[in-house]
Amino acid sequence: MTDTEEPTRVVPYITLYGRAREAIEIWGRAFGAEEVAAFEEDGHLRHAEVRINGGPVFLTDFSMDPLPAFQPTPSISLHLEVPDGSDWMGRAKAAGCLVLTPWQLMPHGGFGRMTDPFGVIWSISSRNRA
Repeated sequence: MTDTEEPTRVVPYITLYGRAREAIEIWGRAFGAEEVAAFEEDGHLRHAEVRINGGPVFLTDFSMDPLPAFQPTPSISLHLEVPDGSDWMGRAKAAGCLVLTPWQLMPHGGFGRMTDPFGVIWSISSRNRA
């Protein structure tokens, strides 16, 4: 790979049907999301990118396909590995996220899960510092 090539990666792309701007604001308070780009069309976000803990997340208000509104599922979550997960969960709760799995210490580190106001599940972990 040369310096001009983009790395290959998987990027979550979430369609929030008119709530993408709200998600950027809440994720900013909850997870430190930083807006990288936002392209508006008719007062809605056609495409936006945020960075959360160094990783990209794409979101939009629109769907190109005739799909039903966003359907959260417990089968998929966005995962954050951070130095102090307990602190991150506290901040997310203060920003309006609901705790699903309270923060708990395990042999490998700490772990907890939350859902944001849009139904997106977030798992948060911290490694043990041995």
